[in-house]
Formats: sequence, structure tokens, C-alpha cells
Amino acid sequence: MRAVYDRIALGYVVLATVFLMVLAIVLMGLAAWELVHALRRGEVLGVLDSVGLVIVGFAIIETAKFMTEEEILRSKELRSAVESRRSLTKFITIIVIAASLEALVMIFEAGRTDITRVLYPSVLFATAMFALIALGLFQWLSSRIAPPPDASEGGGIDHHEATTQED
Repeated sequence: MRAVYDRIALGYVVLATVFLMVLAIVLMGLAAWELVHALRRGEVLGVLDSVGLVIVGFAIIETAKFMTEEEILRSKELRSAVESRRSLTKFITIIVIAASLEALVMIFEAGRTDITRVLYPSVLFATAMFALIALGLFQWLSSRIAPPPDASEGGGIDHHEATTQED
């Protein structure tokens, strides 16, 4: 029964990944379309809208890549705390980058149209920075409790080296 479930789950992840990639490509096409029309009309805000579409597409394609790496190409279970930190770091980094870029585009757009609408993008940017700080705190705290990585793992990206005394 587990084998059937694993095949269904793998099929779902593959289908979802392909769907996300197609969606990201469609967004890229829409961004190019929006850019061409904005340049023809001489609208800077249309250019910013196309940048926003590219950013959302970037977040979607990175999420699809993450799903592929974590669910299809690797074994299903994490082998160590170091790998868990790496996976979480990748995923949160995708979110932080996308949210930061989107907030930046929104701030530029609000600055050009209605400065009173700058509150939401500012809060979005602050939230992205809070997520980045929280990720750093998580990395620091979790590196203190995890055992040193094996040499075969290539070392930890965020590991606090344990000190040992020679006898």
C-alpha cells in the first residue's frame, strides 16, 4: 500500500512541478507583452508591472525547482539536521527574495502614483526583512544543537564548529 501511495505522491509532485513551470513561462510571456505595450505607450508603471510579473514568475520557478530537488531527486526523508536547515534556508530565501523585490516594485509604483499607498509595500518589505532575521536566528540556534556534519556531507553552510581537545 505504501508503494502505491508513494507513486501517487510522486506523480502529484511531478504534475505540480510541471504546472508551476508552465505557469512561470506564461507569466514571463505576459511580462514581455506588458513591457512591449508599456514602452509603446511610454508608461513607466507598465514597465514596473512587467517587472512584478517577472518577480512572481521567479518565485514560482524557484518553488518548482525546490520541489523537484526535495521531493523527486532526493530521498524523501531528511538524513540530518544540517540537511533540514539547508532545505528550510532555500525555501525561506526564495520567499524573502520574492517578497523584497515585489515590495520594492510596489514602493516605486506608489511613489510615482499615490504616496499614501506606500504603507502596504513598506510593511511587506519589513516583513521580508523580519523573515530574513528570523531565518538567521533559526540558523544560529539550530547550529548550536546539531552534531558536526560528516565530511561526506561537504560541511555545513551554517554550522558552529564544535571544539575538541586532543588527548
